[in-house]
Amino acid sequence: MYGESVSPLAMLLPVVVYPLLAAVVLGLVLFQFEHKQLQKPAFWLATGLIWLAWITAAQGIHTRWQLPPRQALDWLLIASLVPVLATRLPKEYRMSGFGVASMLSFALVAQPLLGRMSTIEIFTQVVGWLLFCGMAISASDRQQSAFRFPVSQIVMIVTSAVVIGISSSLNTAQMTGSLAVVLGVIWLLNRIVALSAQSILAVTQATMALWLFILAYAFYYADVSIYALMLLALPLLIKWTDNPGDTWWKKIATTVAISLLPGVLAIWWVWPEQSLY
Repeated sequence: MYGESVSPLAMLLPVVVYPLLAAVVLGLVLFQFEHKQLQKPAFWLATGLIWLAWITAAQGIHTRWQLPPRQALDWLLIASLVPVLATRLPKEYRMSGFGVASMLSFALVAQPLLGRMSTIEIFTQVVGWLLFCGMAISASDRQQSAFRFPVSQIVMIVTSAVVIGISSSLNTAQMTGSLAVVLGVIWLLNRIVALSAQSILAVTQATMALWLFILAYAFYYADVSIYALMLLALPLLIKWTDNPGDTWWKKIATTVAISLLPGVLAIWWVWPEQSLY
């Protein structure tokens, strides 16, 4: 973050404008698939949608993206698709499949680090992240509210972008923030064209998978505190439900307040003792 100089327009285009346009286009495509009763294509498109829209933003932020991948960030953009797709595995295999897919994918991203780690460190990290990923996907499978679950995710992603930006990396923070824009646009689009609850929950779950992947990158490469990251992920354990008697603004207010509290604690955890400027 320190010493990085980016113009407001250069920051706004990839973080807001590009993902917004991509999310609108792909969201409308998803709606057309649903409208024509093409359930199977919509099932997979709802998952890949979030990755495609995010890549639109990420390639504008990581302008030195190379194919074939050479840097860890290049691998992040490509390998992140695997755990996103793994969220659509059959439910009986989803927890283990998502954990293994996430670990194998991140092994590609973490290639430069693996050679410096001992066997015990690698084993400990693998077990820890498998448990973390398993709990996250299991908790997301229990979600029932296609209204509140995305709102909670958006709040979590925005606060994590602030935490990452304060801790070390503006570019990684931008990529994280663009993910919130994509999910936010899909959520708002759902208020207009009425996507199915199944599609919204699938998109939100895929967003969670991509977000966890970015958090792992932020921990290993941007030195973001693991304690702050764990605080940010706490709202994943909440099972959101809808009370028919609640108004829309009350549901949003309570969801934002509950999801924001751990994020505020995480920001306090990483806040520097000295001025940022």
